[in-house]
Amino acid sequence: MTTHSSETDTGPLQRRCPDCGVGTGQAHLDGCDVARCPATGLQRLGHSPSCRCPQDVGTGRWPGEAECIEFGWMLGPGMPDLNRLLTTATWDPATYRWTHPGTPTPNTEGEQR
Repeated sequence: MTTHSSETDTGPLQRRCPDCGVGTGQAHLDGCDVARCPATGLQRLGHSPSCRCPQDVGTGRWPGEAECIEFGWMLGPGMPDLNRLLTTATWDPATYRWTHPGTPTPNTEGEQR
């Protein structure tokens, strides 16, 4: 697996969400296109109203960008391959992160599955 420096692959952290305008570390506002559902990793906008997941917090990066850098899935400098991420990786709701295919995940008893 190739790892890349965030300095060379991405720009600086965004100080504000490009959609709802909240600062890094703050919960995205309802209706924000950038916010993700922590239960599914998918866009929170339009997800089931019955989902009781907590609000997503802005990180200063586009959702999934950090994982694309980590996995070496970049289309070019500053261009994470988010389509590959969404179609290949698996969302881990316990860690709120996408996992690389083939990465063992612990089951509820803490054993690898």
